[in-house]
Amino acid sequence: MIMLTGGLGFLGCNLAYYLAEQGQKLLLTQHRVLRIPSFLEPYVNKNVEISPCDILDLSSIFSLLNSYPIASIIHAAAVSSQKMSLYQCLKVNVDSTINILEASRIMKIPRITFTSSQSVYRGSRERVHREDEDFPLKSPQYIAITKKIGEMICNYYGREYGLRIVTIRPSQIYGPLYASGRNPLQIMVENSLAGKSVYLPDVDPDDGNNLIYIKDCARAIGLIHLAEEPEFDIYNLGHKYVTYGEMAGIVEKLIGDAKITLGTIKKGETKEQMHLNMDRLHKEFGFEPEFSLEKGIQNYIEWLRTGEY
Repeated sequence: MIMLTGGLGFLGCNLAYYLAEQGQKLLLTQHRVLRIPSFLEPYVNKNVEISPCDILDLSSIFSLLNSYPIASIIHAAAVSSQKMSLYQCLKVNVDSTINILEASRIMKIPRITFTSSQSVYRGSRERVHREDEDFPLKSPQYIAITKKIGEMICNYYGREYGLRIVTIRPSQIYGPLYASGRNPLQIMVENSLAGKSVYLPDVDPDDGNNLIYIKDCARAIGLIHLAEEPEFDIYNLGHKYVTYGEMAGIVEKLIGDAKITLGTIKKGETKEQMHLNMDRLHKEFGFEPEFSLEKGIQNYIEWLRTGEY
Protein backbone atom coordinates (compact mmCIF):
# COMPACT_ATOMS: atom_id res chain seq x y z
CA MET A 1 0.00 0.00 0.00
CA ILE A 2 1.19 3.53 -0.87
CA MET A 3 0.65 6.35 1.61
CA LEU A 4 0.05 9.64 -0.17
CA THR A 5 0.29 12.77 1.97
CA GLY A 6 -1.82 15.67 0.79
CA GLY A 7 -3.97 13.03 -0.82
CA LEU A 8 -7.02 15.29 -1.16
CA GLY A 9 -5.11 18.28 -2.51
CA PHE A 10 -4.80 19.33 -6.15
CA LEU A 11 -1.85 17.08 -6.99
CA GLY A 12 -2.85 14.39 -4.50
CA CYS A 13 -6.35 13.75 -5.89
CA ASN A 14 -5.18 13.56 -9.49
CA LEU A 15 -2.23 11.34 -8.57
CA ALA A 16 -4.48 9.11 -6.46
CA TYR A 17 -6.79 8.65 -9.43
CA TYR A 18 -3.91 7.62 -11.70
CA LEU A 19 -2.52 5.14 -9.16
CA ALA A 20 -5.96 3.73 -8.35
CA GLU A 21 -6.53 3.19 -12.08
CA GLN A 22 -3.30 1.16 -12.09
CA GLY A 23 -4.75 -1.09 -9.40
CA GLN A 24 -2.59 0.27 -6.58
CA LYS A 25 -3.82 0.27 -2.99
CA LEU A 26 -3.63 3.74 -1.48
CA LEU A 27 -3.94 5.49 1.85
CA LEU A 28 -4.66 9.20 1.44
CA THR A 29 -3.97 11.47 4.39
CA GLN A 30 -6.67 14.00 5.16
CA HIS A 31 -6.28 17.16 7.22
CA ARG A 32 -8.25 20.31 6.37
CA VAL A 33 -9.76 19.28 3.02
CA LEU A 34 -12.97 17.31 3.48
CA ARG A 35 -14.38 17.06 -0.03
CA ILE A 36 -13.72 13.98 -2.17
CA PRO A 37 -13.83 14.70 -5.92
CA SER A 38 -16.36 12.74 -7.92
CA PHE A 39 -13.71 10.98 -10.01
CA LEU A 40 -12.19 9.42 -6.87
CA GLU A 41 -15.45 8.30 -5.25
CA PRO A 42 -15.66 4.95 -7.13
CA TYR A 43 -12.36 3.86 -5.56
CA VAL A 44 -12.95 4.95 -1.96
CA ASN A 45 -13.25 2.03 0.47
CA LYS A 46 -12.13 -0.29 -2.30
CA ASN A 47 -8.47 0.23 -3.18
CA VAL A 48 -8.39 3.79 -1.76
CA GLU A 49 -8.59 4.47 1.97
CA ILE A 50 -8.74 7.96 3.47
CA SER A 51 -7.65 8.69 7.02
CA PRO A 52 -7.23 11.88 9.06
CA CYS A 53 -3.59 12.68 9.77
CA ASP A 54 -1.73 15.72 11.06
CA ILE A 55 1.67 15.35 9.43
CA LEU A 56 3.07 17.95 11.84
CA ASP A 57 2.43 15.42 14.61
CA LEU A 58 4.87 12.52 14.44
CA SER A 59 2.61 10.31 16.57
CA SER A 60 -0.22 10.80 14.05
CA ILE A 61 2.01 9.48 11.27
CA PHE A 62 3.11 6.52 13.42
CA SER A 63 -0.54 5.70 14.08
CA LEU A 64 -1.19 5.28 10.35
CA LEU A 65 1.99 3.33 9.72
CA ASN A 66 1.03 0.94 12.52
CA SER A 67 -2.55 0.59 11.23
CA TYR A 68 -1.93 0.03 7.52
CA PRO A 69 0.56 -2.13 5.56
CA ILE A 70 2.43 0.84 4.09
CA ALA A 71 5.20 -0.18 1.69
CA SER A 72 6.09 3.27 0.34
CA ILE A 73 5.23 6.95 0.73
CA ILE A 74 4.67 9.81 -1.70
CA HIS A 75 5.04 13.06 0.20
CA ALA A 76 2.97 15.57 -1.79
CA ALA A 77 1.52 17.68 1.04
CA ALA A 78 2.53 21.35 0.99
CA VAL A 79 1.08 24.82 1.47
CA SER A 80 1.66 27.91 -0.65
CA SER A 81 2.75 31.40 0.32
CA GLN A 82 -0.62 32.75 -0.86
CA LYS A 83 -2.40 31.32 2.15
CA MET A 84 0.14 31.46 4.98
CA SER A 85 2.92 33.56 6.47
CA LEU A 86 6.57 32.65 5.92
CA TYR A 87 6.70 31.11 9.41
CA GLN A 88 3.61 28.99 8.79
CA CYS A 89 4.81 27.91 5.34
CA LEU A 90 8.22 26.87 6.70
CA LYS A 91 6.59 25.11 9.64
CA VAL A 92 4.22 23.04 7.52
CA ASN A 93 6.42 22.26 4.51
CA VAL A 94 9.71 21.66 6.30
CA ASP A 95 8.55 20.03 9.53
CA SER A 96 6.20 17.66 7.70
CA THR A 97 9.07 16.48 5.50
CA ILE A 98 11.25 15.85 8.55
CA ASN A 99 8.43 13.91 10.22
CA ILE A 100 7.76 11.74 7.15
CA LEU A 101 11.45 10.89 6.82
CA GLU A 102 11.93 10.18 10.52
CA ALA A 103 8.83 7.98 10.66
CA SER A 104 10.03 6.15 7.55
CA ARG A 105 13.42 5.58 9.14
CA ILE A 106 11.98 4.19 12.36
CA MET A 107 9.29 2.09 10.67
CA LYS A 108 11.71 0.93 7.96
CA ILE A 109 9.70 2.22 4.99
CA PRO A 110 12.15 1.58 2.16
CA ARG A 111 10.88 3.97 -0.49
CA ILE A 112 9.86 7.65 -0.40
CA THR A 113 9.05 10.03 -3.26
CA PHE A 114 9.37 13.72 -2.44
CA THR A 115 7.51 16.18 -4.68
CA SER A 116 9.66 19.26 -5.05
CA SER A 117 9.26 22.04 -7.64
CA GLN A 118 10.94 23.69 -10.60
CA SER A 119 11.08 26.77 -8.36
CA VAL A 120 14.32 25.46 -6.85
CA TYR A 121 15.99 26.72 -10.05
CA ARG A 122 14.69 30.28 -9.68
CA GLY A 123 17.56 32.75 -9.71
CA SER A 124 19.89 30.42 -11.59
CA ARG A 125 21.86 31.86 -14.51
CA GLU A 126 21.45 28.69 -16.55
CA ARG A 127 19.01 28.86 -19.46
CA VAL A 128 18.17 25.14 -19.46
CA HIS A 129 17.98 23.47 -16.07
CA ARG A 130 19.34 19.98 -15.47
CA GLU A 131 18.93 17.86 -12.35
CA ASP A 132 22.67 17.90 -11.58
CA GLU A 133 22.71 21.72 -11.51
CA ASP A 134 23.45 23.36 -8.15
CA PHE A 135 20.48 25.54 -7.27
CA PRO A 136 21.11 29.10 -6.00
CA LEU A 137 20.95 29.99 -2.32
CA LYS A 138 18.70 33.00 -2.86
CA SER A 139 15.00 32.25 -3.32
CA PRO A 140 12.33 34.65 -4.61
CA GLN A 141 9.37 32.70 -3.17
CA TYR A 142 8.35 30.85 0.00
CA ILE A 143 7.75 27.63 -1.89
CA ALA A 144 11.24 27.71 -3.41
CA ILE A 145 12.78 28.08 0.04
CA THR A 146 10.87 25.16 1.52
CA LYS A 147 11.46 22.88 -1.46
CA LYS A 148 15.21 23.54 -1.39
CA ILE A 149 15.31 22.81 2.32
CA GLY A 150 13.20 19.68 1.79
CA GLU A 151 15.52 18.39 -0.92
CA MET A 152 18.58 18.92 1.25
CA ILE A 153 16.95 17.11 4.17
CA CYS A 154 15.92 14.23 1.90
CA ASN A 155 19.43 13.97 0.50
CA TYR A 156 20.97 13.81 3.95
CA TYR A 157 18.43 11.34 5.37
CA GLY A 158 18.96 9.11 2.37
CA ARG A 159 22.74 9.05 2.80
CA GLU A 160 22.69 8.83 6.58
CA TYR A 161 20.10 6.06 6.96
CA GLY A 162 20.07 4.27 3.62
CA LEU A 163 16.54 5.38 2.68
CA ARG A 164 15.70 5.32 -1.03
CA ILE A 165 14.33 8.80 -1.63
CA VAL A 166 13.48 10.04 -5.11
CA THR A 167 12.83 13.74 -5.67
CA ILE A 168 10.62 14.96 -8.52
CA ARG A 169 10.66 18.61 -9.65
CA PRO A 170 7.40 19.36 -11.50
CA SER A 171 6.99 22.53 -13.53
CA GLN A 172 3.88 24.67 -13.08
CA ILE A 173 0.85 22.39 -13.10
CA TYR A 174 -2.66 23.27 -14.25
CA GLY A 175 -5.94 21.42 -14.61
CA PRO A 176 -8.86 20.01 -12.57
CA LEU A 177 -9.01 21.11 -8.91
CA TYR A 178 -6.28 23.76 -9.28
CA ALA A 179 -7.29 26.45 -6.80
CA SER A 180 -4.29 28.45 -5.57
CA GLY A 181 -4.94 31.40 -7.89
CA ARG A 182 -1.23 31.89 -8.63
CA ASN A 183 -1.33 30.66 -12.22
CA PRO A 184 -2.37 33.33 -14.78
CA LEU A 185 -3.71 30.57 -17.02
CA GLN A 186 -6.23 29.59 -14.34
CA ILE A 187 -7.43 33.19 -14.15
CA MET A 188 -7.72 33.44 -17.95
CA VAL A 189 -9.73 30.23 -18.26
CA GLU A 190 -12.03 30.54 -15.25
CA ASN A 191 -12.86 34.23 -15.72
CA SER A 192 -13.42 33.79 -19.45
CA LEU A 193 -15.82 30.91 -18.83
CA ALA A 194 -17.68 33.12 -16.36
CA GLY A 195 -18.10 35.75 -19.06
CA LYS A 196 -15.70 38.19 -17.40
CA SER A 197 -13.07 40.26 -19.18
CA VAL A 198 -9.53 39.39 -18.05
CA TYR A 199 -7.03 42.15 -17.35
CA LEU A 200 -3.62 41.08 -16.03
CA PRO A 201 -1.46 44.23 -16.04
CA ASP A 202 1.49 42.51 -14.35
CA VAL A 203 1.60 39.61 -16.82
CA ASP A 204 3.79 40.26 -19.86
CA PRO A 205 2.67 38.42 -23.03
CA ASP A 206 6.30 37.68 -23.91
CA ASP A 207 7.02 36.22 -20.49
CA GLY A 208 5.94 32.67 -19.71
CA ASN A 209 6.49 29.42 -17.89
CA ASN A 210 7.01 25.70 -18.32
CA LEU A 211 3.55 24.16 -17.98
CA ILE A 212 2.40 20.58 -17.61
CA TYR A 213 -1.17 19.33 -17.48
CA ILE A 214 -2.07 17.64 -14.19
CA LYS A 215 -2.91 14.29 -15.82
CA ASP A 216 0.53 14.13 -17.44
CA CYS A 217 2.15 15.19 -14.17
CA ALA A 218 0.32 12.50 -12.19
CA ARG A 219 1.22 9.82 -14.75
CA ALA A 220 4.91 10.71 -14.64
CA ILE A 221 5.07 10.73 -10.84
CA GLY A 222 3.27 7.39 -10.80
CA LEU A 223 5.68 5.86 -13.31
CA ILE A 224 8.69 6.96 -11.29
CA HIS A 225 7.29 5.88 -7.93
CA LEU A 226 6.20 2.46 -9.18
CA ALA A 227 9.55 1.74 -10.83
CA GLU A 228 11.37 -1.01 -9.00
CA GLU A 229 14.71 0.80 -9.00
CA PRO A 230 14.84 4.27 -10.61
CA GLU A 231 18.22 5.11 -12.06
CA PHE A 232 18.41 8.59 -10.54
CA ASP A 233 17.48 10.35 -7.30
CA ILE A 234 16.13 13.52 -8.96
CA TYR A 235 13.89 13.98 -12.01
CA ASN A 236 12.69 17.11 -13.78
CA LEU A 237 9.06 16.94 -14.85
CA GLY A 238 7.61 19.39 -17.35
CA HIS A 239 6.52 19.88 -20.93
CA LYS A 240 7.77 22.97 -22.72
CA TYR A 241 8.11 26.69 -22.20
CA VAL A 242 5.12 28.73 -23.42
CA THR A 243 4.46 32.46 -23.25
CA TYR A 244 1.45 34.01 -21.57
CA GLY A 245 0.57 35.52 -24.93
CA GLU A 246 0.36 32.01 -26.40
CA MET A 247 -1.81 30.88 -23.49
CA ALA A 248 -4.16 33.85 -23.93
CA GLY A 249 -4.44 33.17 -27.66
CA ILE A 250 -5.47 29.55 -27.10
CA VAL A 251 -8.01 30.48 -24.41
CA GLU A 252 -9.55 33.09 -26.73
CA LYS A 253 -9.68 30.51 -29.53
CA LEU A 254 -11.37 27.87 -27.37
CA ILE A 255 -13.72 30.28 -25.57
CA GLY A 256 -15.07 32.40 -28.39
CA ASP A 257 -16.13 35.46 -26.40
CA ALA A 258 -13.03 35.57 -24.15
CA LYS A 259 -11.40 38.99 -23.87
CA ILE A 260 -7.91 38.87 -22.35
CA THR A 261 -5.61 41.86 -21.95
CA LEU A 262 -2.09 41.41 -20.66
CA GLY A 263 0.38 44.06 -19.48
CA THR A 264 4.03 44.73 -20.21
CA ILE A 265 7.11 43.85 -18.21
CA LYS A 266 8.19 46.62 -15.88
CA LYS A 267 11.23 48.68 -16.77
CA GLY A 268 14.41 47.22 -15.34
CA GLU A 269 12.93 43.75 -14.88
CA THR A 270 14.26 40.74 -16.75
CA LYS A 271 12.38 37.67 -17.89
CA GLU A 272 13.50 34.38 -16.39
CA GLN A 273 12.51 31.62 -18.76
CA MET A 274 12.07 28.23 -17.11
CA HIS A 275 13.34 25.53 -19.49
CA LEU A 276 13.67 22.06 -17.95
CA ASN A 277 15.91 19.37 -19.39
CA MET A 278 13.82 16.20 -19.46
CA ASP A 279 16.39 13.69 -20.74
CA ARG A 280 16.29 11.49 -17.63
CA LEU A 281 12.52 11.04 -17.71
CA HIS A 282 12.43 10.55 -21.49
CA LYS A 283 15.28 8.05 -21.72
CA GLU A 284 14.55 5.94 -18.66
CA PHE A 285 10.75 5.85 -18.76
CA GLY A 286 9.98 6.82 -22.34
CA PHE A 287 7.70 9.49 -20.94
CA GLU A 288 6.11 11.94 -23.36
CA PRO A 289 3.30 14.30 -22.31
CA GLU A 290 -0.05 13.35 -23.82
CA PHE A 291 -1.52 16.84 -23.52
CA SER A 292 -0.31 19.69 -25.70
CA LEU A 293 -1.09 23.15 -24.33
CA GLU A 294 -4.24 23.42 -26.45
CA LYS A 295 -5.41 19.90 -25.62
CA GLY A 296 -4.75 20.48 -21.93
CA ILE A 297 -6.64 23.78 -21.84
CA GLN A 298 -9.54 22.17 -23.74
CA ASN A 299 -9.67 19.31 -21.24
CA TYR A 300 -9.54 21.79 -18.36
CA ILE A 301 -12.40 23.81 -19.89
CA GLU A 302 -14.53 20.67 -20.27
CA TRP A 303 -13.89 19.78 -16.63
CA LEU A 304 -15.01 23.22 -15.48
CA ARG A 305 -18.09 23.11 -17.70
CA THR A 306 -19.28 19.56 -17.06
CA GLY A 307 -17.33 18.10 -14.14
CA GLU A 308 -16.40 15.17 -16.37
CA TYR A 309 -12.86 14.01 -15.65
